[in-house]
Amino acid sequence: MKPFRALAALVTLTLAPSALAEAEAPLNGVPYVFVTVDAYRVRSSGLMEVTGILQGETTPRVIGFYDTNAAERCDRLALLAQSRPGRYLLELTDTYDSVSCKLIRQ
Repeated sequence: MKPFRALAALVTLTLAPSALAEAEAPLNGVPYVFVTVDAYRVRSSGLMEVTGILQGETTPRVIGFYDTNAAERCDRLALLAQSRPGRYLLELTDTYDSVSCKLIRQ
């Protein structure tokens, strides 16, 4: 059983940093198309964090968008994409003064 415990500890230490990853800042004008939405978080500071898999990638990423009004506009779209993975794509684009949200049916 000792090798199993060592393996479990190694896996725990390896996965822990990715679970605590900070949100990446989006590039202006670049559309981020999420194939799956694993988590959607809105903070009082106007930060909207979306965790999911981007189109063309295989690992989840956390992207943070700053816009106090976008959270209200994007809530329903993100929740719909989260409730039906693979059926919808969620596209978020950060511009200099706002965030646009778009739901695309596959």
